[in-house]
Amino acid sequence: MNILEITKNLYLIPLDQNLPGFKPFIASWLYKGEKNFIVDSGPASTIPVLLKALETLDVTSLDAVLLTHIHIDHAGGIGDLSSRFPDTPIVCHKSAFPHLKDPSRLWEGSLKTLGAIAQAYGPIQPVRESLLCDAAQFRDFGITPFLTPGHAVHHVSYLFGDYLFGGEAGGVFTEFPDSSFYLRPATPPRFFLETSVQSVETLLQVPHKLFCYGHFGATKKTPELLEANKRQLFEWADIIREQMRTADTEAEMLANCMKTLLQKDRLLAQWRQMDAGVRQRETTFFHNSIRGFVGYLKET
Repeated sequence: MNILEITKNLYLIPLDQNLPGFKPFIASWLYKGEKNFIVDSGPASTIPVLLKALETLDVTSLDAVLLTHIHIDHAGGIGDLSSRFPDTPIVCHKSAFPHLKDPSRLWEGSLKTLGAIAQAYGPIQPVRESLLCDAAQFRDFGITPFLTPGHAVHHVSYLFGDYLFGGEAGGVFTEFPDSSFYLRPATPPRFFLETSVQSVETLLQVPHKLFCYGHFGATKKTPELLEANKRQLFEWADIIREQMRTADTEAEMLANCMKTLLQKDRLLAQWRQMDAGVRQRETTFFHNSIRGFVGYLKET
């Protein structure tokens, strides 16, 4: 089993999916100490992997599960995990409560948006309402939540000690063996540029030493990468706005946007290092991020 020890108490647990390019992509964070907590459960398909990792690390109890947001790749397995830890509080944005109590609409929306990917992630099971804790009010054992809407309206980041768990508020991050990196905006519909930028600004103001991404890994170069992501958001808006003026169809617009962004956005330069499976995965989410900008730009 591949468990990454990031620091003495912090572990990254890859949750590899049976999909091209998803090894690795999704993960749960585990803090093991006087208090044990997980950040994001991942999808239902890999809850057995997560439980096996906890067993390997001799974690028999969890004091909290912190959800950065409830998209299926981050929280689709929370009902299954909760059945194993039935007394563990689940911390998330209050607006997510109805979808966790009754995930039918969340599941239907995931199928509509992601199709076969959602099927591979597996269906979402409900959780007990009594376990749900409003992140805005949660302050137990030194965890400080920060509301960081943008990637999702219900997105929350969490500070614990030197660690800042940012979910997808700072984009999708991939580091390569030569220390180069790939950074892509995570901006699915509905997306609001100003809201996302403000959330990045919020994260920049939080003192910490290690920034923990939802996808994938951690960095000590937080100011550099968050500032880069902020500039990137504006750059994407300019490029996509221009392509919207000239394309005749959505397919043409998506293709032209992606081609131009890969040519002009230096944060995407490591695309050339990616294998075919990872490019296939990234193309799906790339298009969804472009659609988020298109929806925003049509309204402004």
